[in-house]
Amino acid sequence: TAIGMETFLSRPTHRAPSDAERAATANSVGADLMISLRCAMQATPAANGVASFHFGNSHGSVSTIGRNLADFIQREVVARTGLRDSRVHGRTWDLLRLTRMPTVQVDIGYLTNPGDRATLVSPESRDSIAEGMLAAVKRLYLLGKNDRPTGTFTFAELLAHENTVEQARRA
Repeated sequence: TAIGMETFLSRPTHRAPSDAERAATANSVGADLMISLRCAMQATPAANGVASFHFGNSHGSVSTIGRNLADFIQREVVARTGLRDSRVHGRTWDLLRLTRMPTVQVDIGYLTNPGDRATLVSPESRDSIAEGMLAAVKRLYLLGKNDRPTGTFTFAELLAHENTVEQARRA
């Protein structure tokens, strides 16, 4: 909460709820956004990269905020990690469809790909991924104010920005 966000886990470690159950959890806590992180696996080790998904279908229904957040996350994570850009996609999966808030699922890389796996097991890379996601959420709310090139916002800068905003609010 030091950066103005509170997080909830929708998938506790002791059980594996369905996507519909996870959506219900997010709905019950009144979340403003939901970001689901997953590591992908494929039969072939050639599959690689990061992909982000938001609610969207072939009939033109789309979560505009979800799409924007997915795009920010995709750009920030790719810029910070060097993972291949597997793009942003609209889907109607339960997790994306049943939530009442903008929801993004990020397939953060393939555990079955040696290069992606090396990135995912690196603590520094995981920190970069987390920092990129934080920057993406902040970009969604900054709406172009104090905009910086993709991949350059740091946690320290975002925290300083939050502190400045909080001080101005109190004054």
